[in-house]
Amino acid sequence: MTAWSKLLVATTRLIDLHDSAHEPGSPFVQVSQEQRRGLRDGYWLDIGCLLLDYLLDVDFATNSAFVSQTRCLAQLREDYPELSHDDLAFVVNLLSTPSEIHFRDGDSGRGTRSTKRTALIEKQGQTGQVRLTPSGRQAVTLASQVEDLLYSEYDAAKVLAALARSDFARIPDITNQILMAIRALTQELRRVRENPTREGKLTAFLENERHYHNALSTMQSTLLSARSQLSTPDTTQRFEHWCERQEDDWDLRMLSGAIGRVLTAIENLSRRLSELLSDIAEGRIQSMGVVDFAGLSRRLLSEPLATPLRDALIKRMMPFGLAVAMPRVEPLIPLIETRRAEKSATALVFDEHDDARPDDPLLARFLDARGPALRERLGVSPLSLPDALSEGWHRFEDQDCLAQLLNTFVDTHLLDAGLTVGIEADAFTITLDDGRRIEGAVTPSLRFSPSQPLAAMDQDEYA
Repeated sequence: MTAWSKLLVATTRLIDLHDSAHEPGSPFVQVSQEQRRGLRDGYWLDIGCLLLDYLLDVDFATNSAFVSQTRCLAQLREDYPELSHDDLAFVVNLLSTPSEIHFRDGDSGRGTRSTKRTALIEKQGQTGQVRLTPSGRQAVTLASQVEDLLYSEYDAAKVLAALARSDFARIPDITNQILMAIRALTQELRRVRENPTREGKLTAFLENERHYHNALSTMQSTLLSARSQLSTPDTTQRFEHWCERQEDDWDLRMLSGAIGRVLTAIENLSRRLSELLSDIAEGRIQSMGVVDFAGLSRRLLSEPLATPLRDALIKRMMPFGLAVAMPRVEPLIPLIETRRAEKSATALVFDEHDDARPDDPLLARFLDARGPALRERLGVSPLSLPDALSEGWHRFEDQDCLAQLLNTFVDTHLLDAGLTVGIEADAFTITLDDGRRIEGAVTPSLRFSPSQPLAAMDQDEYA
């Protein structure tokens, strides 16, 4: 599909909505396929698209000057040698005749408005010379930018430009545009792998392999540079001043996350592209694709496999041993039923207050026996993990309850709802009596939040 085809595919159904005579509130909501008039061979559409592309080239070269239809005819005859002047005149007259479009305007309370600035070509009345209208110039520009990953590297550079201009609100929109291009190519790769008969796409990927990898590499380095700039003092200060003038709440992590999603998508796409190209080079792509297993089964009933292939298939698919229990199918049917009941009288209510006791009986006994003493100890002062191990809180009933003690640091509600976990920036190393070695880059500390209002992290975040 060409760029023009993609643009038409994306907008045709919107035109159908505009031209629909369906009455508002009508209960007849079913839609049938549109019966379009025409030759249905793409002849007139292709001539029109070629003419628009040529007029854009002339528009740049001559600074929007008019051009004669004779020059246009000479250019189009490179693709259609038998093109007549009357055919070109018909296309010019159609594209230069405006059609009225009606739409709702949100700024005026969803009032109805219309425009006739839909002509793509402007034609002089006396000489018949033509040039693009603003709408035509916009249409050609849009068609040339329809999700083409090879040119998305310039979109990545827009992120750096937005950072330099303190236009932070534009960064998520730019990254989403890049993600759309990446996802479009990723889906195209998947379709090629599922349908290896698309030889034209395989050839295109092979020819553009170097360009794809160069584009992905450029985008990756540009976005990595943009993400590193987010942490600089100058950018942070400009972002804070910018946030003060915004109505919505913004955070630098939102921008860093948007850039990070694109970087992850780039890595995944690069890996998929490398795998596909490797499969093409080694000939494995021909063995991929959608397999009609139902058709294969029917064919096996009428045409049995060759003996060597049958023996190899049975050897791989049959059970390894003879004493194998094969369940009946009937009892399993309710388990794999996919339909849902239209109405269910059972209400599912999830209430944490009525939850059963912990499934771990040792943890339950540990909490019942050592819980009051631990709470009394924490009422005196915070208890760090190294102090808890040195004081022997992991010993209970002549057993090692290190895992149960750690649970009280991870989920403080097991011990008391008023507890939190504070994180101290001190590394620790402990060697237990049995030789186990416990190390940590930071030191967690249990404490009661009202009496110890130190920098604490919520236990859910810590978990």
